[in-house]
Parts: sequence; C-alpha cells; structure tokens
Amino acid sequence: MGIYEIIKGELRAEVSGAYPESVINAAAKYGIELKKIERMDETTVLVSFPERDREKMEAIAQKCMCDMRIVHIRGGSSTRGMIKRRKLLIALLVMFTALVHLSSLFIWEIDVSGNETLSRGEVLRALSDAGVDCGTYWPRLSVDIIRSKTISSLPEIGWMAVNVSGSRAVVRIEERKEKPEIYAESASADIVAEKTGIVRRVSVLSGSALINPGDAVTAGEKLVSGVLDSLCGDARFVRAKGNILADTWYELSAVCPAEELQKIPCGISYSRYALVVGKRRINLYRDSGKTIDECDKIIKEYKLGAEGLFSMPVKLVREQRQRYKTSSEILYDSAQMKRKLTDTLRERVAGEINSMSFREGNLNGVYVLTLRAHCTEQIGETVPLME
Repeated sequence: MGIYEIIKGELRAEVSGAYPESVINAAAKYGIELKKIERMDETTVLVSFPERDREKMEAIAQKCMCDMRIVHIRGGSSTRGMIKRRKLLIALLVMFTALVHLSSLFIWEIDVSGNETLSRGEVLRALSDAGVDCGTYWPRLSVDIIRSKTISSLPEIGWMAVNVSGSRAVVRIEERKEKPEIYAESASADIVAEKTGIVRRVSVLSGSALINPGDAVTAGEKLVSGVLDSLCGDARFVRAKGNILADTWYELSAVCPAEELQKIPCGISYSRYALVVGKRRINLYRDSGKTIDECDKIIKEYKLGAEGLFSMPVKLVREQRQRYKTSSEILYDSAQMKRKLTDTLRERVAGEINSMSFREGNLNGVYVLTLRAHCTEQIGETVPLME
C-alpha cells in the first residue's frame, strides 16, 4: 500500500443478505472501485473500497436490502487526523532529516590508518594544513590537491588515499620503505668491533687481520683492515671480509617500585554534563573553580550519529567524579621481570648464550633485578673506508 493509498484510505466491509451479489453489481454500475472481493458463504461477502465511497456503499446496501459492517480501516481520515495531531513531531522529524542531510556535507570525523612511525596527530596536522579538518565542506575538496600537499609536508608517506563517506573522512596511508644498503663488491671497507669482548676465533677471507685469539677488543676498534701493503707498489684497498667470534658479557637491570598505592572507589559518585557543538563546549553545570581532593575524574563522550552511516557535530560529555581511598599493594612480579630481561637479552645477542644469572634486591623501596650473562657471538661490523 503506497503513500497515496494510505492518505486516501481504504475500508474492508462485510456485506450480508439474501443476495449480496446485487450490492457488488450496483457498486460497479455507479463506478465504485472494489478490491479483494472474497465470498465467505452464500449470504456473506467481504469487499474493500475507498473510504470516500463509504456513504454510497451504505446507500447501495440499504437499497439492496443488505447489511454492511466495516471490519477494518487502513489510512484515510484516521491517518490524516493523526498527522494533524502530531504536527510538531512531524516537523521535528523533517527538521532532523534536513539537519542530517546538511551535516553529511561537512566532515565531522577523520579516521587515519596505516601509520606506523608517524603519529596520528602529525597526520591530522598535515591534513588540516591541506584543508581537511572538522567542519570542512567536503564537496569543494580536491583529493589530488590534498594528497600532494600532505605528502609534500610529510615525506615519510609513500602512498595515500582519502575517501569521504557521509560526514566521515577515511584516510589510508602507507609509509615509505627504507631502501636497503647497496654497495659494490669492489668498494673498500674495514671490519671493526661492534661490541666489547675477548676474541675467541678469527677467520679472515679478505683483508689483513689486526688481532689474534685471546685479545681483548673494545667497541669501535678495527679488527680487519681493508688496506694491504704491497712490496712492489702502492698499498691496495680491498673490502675486508671475515668472521670474528668473541666472548661477550652483558649486564641488564630492571627497576620497579616495591609497593604502590592502589585506589579503591568509595562513597557516592557525582556526574556533570556538557555539550560540544563543533568546537564549542557548552557546560550544563556551574563551575565553582574549586578542585575536589581525593576524587578521580572519569570523562566519557557520546557522539550523536550512527557508526558507518552519519556523524553529527554534537557530543555529550559526561564527567564523573568518584571518591576513593588508598591501600598499599606489592607491585612487582619477579618472574615476569625475569622473562622480560631474558627476552631483551636474546634480542641483543647475535650468537649463543653460554650462561646467565639473576640478582635481586630491595633498595629504599625500589625493587632491583639484575641479569648477568656470558655469550659467544660474531662481533665484526663492516665499515666503508674513507677516501
């Protein structure tokens, strides 16, 4: 049933009598539109007709010596009466629909994804400089201009896409990948110590070894030279290659407060509200300017809109103040801290861990855990020779 039929109205009537067919024939003769004619028994017929023809049908039924009883009403005067009684509600509905449509032409929410090294704030600042900000009229924006301005201000971005759906801008970026180090095999280089240790084994494939097994070396010390002396001419420059295996020692420490005061909610919580329209905040309370001690302030924001459909520039902010009391509680977990230190050691060691030990203690209310380890690893690092 369409909107026109709902406004026009339709009646479902039961016609009963000796000859109910005479009512149907007479209605057709007078041009009354009949629908859904259904015979219940030999003396009863159900029929539907427009509400405007009700008086005609009653006169025809009386003339044909039949009774007519209305069993159902759809739309018509009842619907029109309801509309008249609810003019304010309908007006508010129309205004809300118009407001949603108007609001969908502006950007009220920006979603950024794909950033790893760049922070969301850096991307939002670059977008703001390019013309994309909360409250921006998006039909006048040019995606190409936004992309070029943002990438020029943030060279870390390699690829970028901006899509606007309703009042929500979805920004997808991909950061540039660093190029791998490229070197020529003929380029001369030395091998220096990346870490401090005692040399266990020296294996040189190219270059001149400057150390022997058993020597102690420090980080940055040259181990294999890329300069070779020549008896019949000038020195030759080569790319030093080789493996320097050495014993290294590590000492890693982790500190944590031995105890911490925990907050336990108590008493009655107090709430106050505010409205944020665009960038303007309207407090729905009186602010005395006084701070309340021993209270936590919890802020929650409720946005007006439907996720993925539309967003409105209106937010309801609830500030809840909760009183609390404090109690001391042991904070550290030695087992977890040992696992963390062990994982950190494995990330740093480029070889084998021969042994490790832990030492723990409590100093002035601070828990200290120290890991000492003996390792065997490759400490050589290739460094290009300066011309």
